[in-house]
Amino acid sequence: MARPTLARILTGNLRHNARRVREEAPRSRIMACVKADAYGHGITTASEALNDIVDGFAVACISEALALRDAGIKKPVLMLEGPQSPDEVPEAAHKDLTLCVNEWHQLEWLEKAGLSAPLACWLKIDTGMHRLGFSPQRTAEALQRLERKAKNPELVLCTHFSSADLPKDNGVEAQVRAFDEVAATTAYAHSLANSAAILTIPESHRHWVRPGYMLYGGSPLADAAAATLNLKPAMEFVAEVISVRDVSVGERVGYRGRWEARRPSRIATVAAGYGDGYPRHAPDGTPVFINGKVAPLAGRVSMDMITVDVTEHPDIAVGAKAVLWGGEPTVDEVATAADTIGYEILAGMPKRVPRVVED
Repeated sequence: MARPTLARILTGNLRHNARRVREEAPRSRIMACVKADAYGHGITTASEALNDIVDGFAVACISEALALRDAGIKKPVLMLEGPQSPDEVPEAAHKDLTLCVNEWHQLEWLEKAGLSAPLACWLKIDTGMHRLGFSPQRTAEALQRLERKAKNPELVLCTHFSSADLPKDNGVEAQVRAFDEVAATTAYAHSLANSAAILTIPESHRHWVRPGYMLYGGSPLADAAAATLNLKPAMEFVAEVISVRDVSVGERVGYRGRWEARRPSRIATVAAGYGDGYPRHAPDGTPVFINGKVAPLAGRVSMDMITVDVTEHPDIAVGAKAVLWGGEPTVDEVATAADTIGYEILAGMPKRVPRVVED
């Protein structure tokens, strides 16, 4: 019998969220980010679900790109980090992949590859994130060299916002201005907007938008819940109660006895822990939904189990369904309680947890 712990992947919600991108940026093409195994949802599952809605897929590296091609995806596949070695350039050409050229050495690899035909490329401008990309002062030089090797009609200039998720003075205006000062002298397409900018900065939408987290139903904004943005969770992480026991006043629960009973209590043990992707640093009180009722985490998260105070719910018994995140609680709520972000939790979901795909 299988362990009663699984992640339900809700492809109907994935498609709903992609359509929300269409509503917010109706004049833009959509490059859906499916890197990190589609934020833990399964790169093949997500790409197949989204294929009839979006215009292309963005991944981090060539192994992810090849997984999409192996799955039969024919649409553009953009390697956001570009090639990581010279041999990846001809492989990208062979598989009709799109390279984001971010660094001088990548440009040199492209120049020396001896390709028989131009390659689809994007060029990244570093407007303030300072991770990847060419400085605005040297972008023209890089672009001039890239034009000799790229499919010029398909070339896209892009950048990445560092703080679009924050309200008000988030630096986006300065980054857009820096980008436009460089791009104004060209006729190439633009891509600036991530999930947060798609929802809040219409002037950044341009020719291509690059949604990631919002596709999976999380809120990319620091001051708004996913439900208020009409985003639906694409994953429901569920497990079962495997034990219920009574605990007397003063008794402690879990490793190092962090949680102490202040009253006669009932503790339910749920078959999911940090080995299944539940955040180890989740504090006491983190909400868990069991049989549709909210109950607080009680004690440290173990590798395979969590313990929950169900004193207020005497009907909860072995076999009861526990929702760790999904509609209630949301992954953002759990992440906030654990002092992390939903991106990390979803992307960190291990293969140990079976994914069950539902429409």
